[in-house]
Amino acid sequence: MRKISFLMAFLITGYVLGIWNFLVLPKYYITFGLKGFLISLIPMLMVLFLVYSEAESTKRTRYLIYELFFKVSRTPSLIFVLLMFLFIMLGITTYYSSYSLIYVFGVGSRYVLPIAVGTVVLSVLLLMMAKGRTLEVISVLSVLFVLFAIVSAVLIRNQALNTVTAPQAVQYMESAVSSITSLNQPLSLKGVLYMLISVLISFGLGTGVYYVVGSFTPEELDLKKVLAAVFVLQIILSFAAAFTVAYSLGAAYQGFGKAFRNPSIPAEESMRLFMGFQDLKEYTTNGEKSPIDSIEVFYSIPYVLRGNIVSAGRLISLLMLSLYFAGLTTIIILIEMGSQVLSEVMRFDRGRSLGLVALFGVVLSAAMMVGDIRTMFLVVPFSVGTLVAAVEAYPLLSEDLSLNREILVVVIAILALVGLVALYYALRAPAVSVKIGALLGLVLFVPAFMNSMLLRTRR
Repeated sequence: MRKISFLMAFLITGYVLGIWNFLVLPKYYITFGLKGFLISLIPMLMVLFLVYSEAESTKRTRYLIYELFFKVSRTPSLIFVLLMFLFIMLGITTYYSSYSLIYVFGVGSRYVLPIAVGTVVLSVLLLMMAKGRTLEVISVLSVLFVLFAIVSAVLIRNQALNTVTAPQAVQYMESAVSSITSLNQPLSLKGVLYMLISVLISFGLGTGVYYVVGSFTPEELDLKKVLAAVFVLQIILSFAAAFTVAYSLGAAYQGFGKAFRNPSIPAEESMRLFMGFQDLKEYTTNGEKSPIDSIEVFYSIPYVLRGNIVSAGRLISLLMLSLYFAGLTTIIILIEMGSQVLSEVMRFDRGRSLGLVALFGVVLSAAMMVGDIRTMFLVVPFSVGTLVAAVEAYPLLSEDLSLNREILVVVIAILALVGLVALYYALRAPAVSVKIGALLGLVLFVPAFMNSMLLRTRR
């Protein structure tokens, strides 16, 4: 049981700690400081309650997710909502994880698609070779990622402290680092709303993963202890990611300054570096800017660093590989869990279901190569992600599954309220691609209206 508890804790941590912890959440840990972190504990605890309830529902009943939704809650249509949202999250995660490797290999953005295909193929091969030891394989990869993320954060900090010597750069870096642990950072209502949505999205609700996890969890396993370990690891690694970004930004400031004062660098190149740094500066100071608009700012760090400071290549590789492995562990788990759900619903064998989920991931990540389509897909989790999470938790209201019905109703109501506000902002955005993305998110709920038909078909 101790071994399985250890593996389960790292499996869930590997799934939870993904690209959002590097691309989005550090923004709020830096701009809002400890006050923002303390506020973020509220959605974290809400999520852990839902995670426990969902995993416990299949653990106690010994039903698989589709059996549970059909036989107990009588809502089989919701499976298709969760599957479509899982495919979108898989495509987004694959694209942004693969994008990080172009800075490691020093190649152009046109190589993102081949890297994405290779990442998905690698994930499927690992799962196929694992056979009956999938839990061990995924957990070991998660352990390696956790160690890599912590070591990378320490090495990046040490390297930045040794490299950044310009007085202004040191001042800027120290300001960004100290703001993470400051209680004096100002808050804003809009920024806090974005932070809450980002925290909820980062835990991966809405894809049915935790129901599937519960279906193969041993009855003797204490999920509360496992989730307590996940909670601690999540906090440690989130702060590690925030400090990684803060120290990298200090180095980026120095890199920009050197390039701007170097007459051998063309004015156009210096201006691009200046604009890249301005984006990074806004990332760490403006909490009200939409995460959709700032998610790619993180990739300005390698651009500003490369060739402008000593050992920039090593710093970039550490930072980008941390991001890639964060995404890889999530990708593997999404493919495995999506495959299990698809096998239950469509009665596919394991190979066929793995291949189909992987195909959806590749197609969607390929579509994201187009800027407007990428924005549309990104809008989906930020506009309807919490609504999908509320829909995912709805079957738990069934009498046979309710553990704490009153708390569950409150949590679902909060998720629905936050989701409706996020959807309202998305539909009122001036960009057409954002509005289309919000409408695309609403399309995910269409299968929910076919519930009665699915019940008749199944009978």
